Amino acid sequence: MWQMPHDEDPVLRWAIDPRIAAGVSTRRGGVSTSPYASLNWSYAVGDDPERVAENRRRALGALGLNPAQLAVAGQVHGAALARVGASEAGGRPVPGVDGLYTSEAGTAVAVAVADCVPVLLAAPDHGWVAAVHAGWRGTAQGIARRAVEALVAEGVPASAIWAAIGPSIGPCCYEVDAPVWEAMTAAFGSDRMLVPNRPGHWRLDLWLANQMALEAAGILPGHIELLGWCTACHPEWFFSYRRDGARSGRMGGFICRLP
Repeated sequence: MWQMPHDEDPVLRWAIDPRIAAGVSTRRGGVSTSPYASLNWSYAVGDDPERVAENRRRALGALGLNPAQLAVAGQVHGAALARVGASEAGGRPVPGVDGLYTSEAGTAVAVAVADCVPVLLAAPDHGWVAAVHAGWRGTAQGIARRAVEALVAEGVPASAIWAAIGPSIGPCCYEVDAPVWEAMTAAFGSDRMLVPNRPGHWRLDLWLANQMALEAAGILPGHIELLGWCTACHPEWFFSYRRDGARSGRMGGFICRLP
């Protein structure tokens, strides 16, 4: 289950199993200054690299991990994934992918988000974990489904996988136009995740879309844990690209099978 953060807590924890460390960093408890205050996870937004390194150390340290264990997706708003291990750890981005998965104990896989959906997957009894970055493009391209399929291809029954849908921009704040409507309805064969707003625009529910994708891939509905917190609505906890613009920090979604 999701455990709510408090005070200057640097991590929103997903407590799925004692063998798994997982969570999404908040914007609190870091050392960055405005507009990245205070815990910016990303090196790619113009923040001081030394501050980012300290922020990551604090966020990971809250769950007993460290940056040397970290494998990070390069993120191109696509649906490619990569299997990684200790050789990809250390913080250098794995290019061309928006999701990572591993069975190596001690290797933490991570994505960066600031409105897009972090989806974390865990199969504790089979030793696999995955982290996925799902914006509307990745969602339409089926990255959540592909992540489940990647674990299934490794011998993990879909019924043994648990999924966490973390903080992202919610349907309350995410307005999209006709091209996005067309892409989403074509991908899902449904417009369930879209609510008319004003002429030519809809509110998009990325949480529902990814939940639909996970269920279609075989994950049991009771194994999907949706946080339901909108990043745009909660500036006290989260960065938001839509709310704050390009000069904004990022949160990190990460998960690790403990040694």
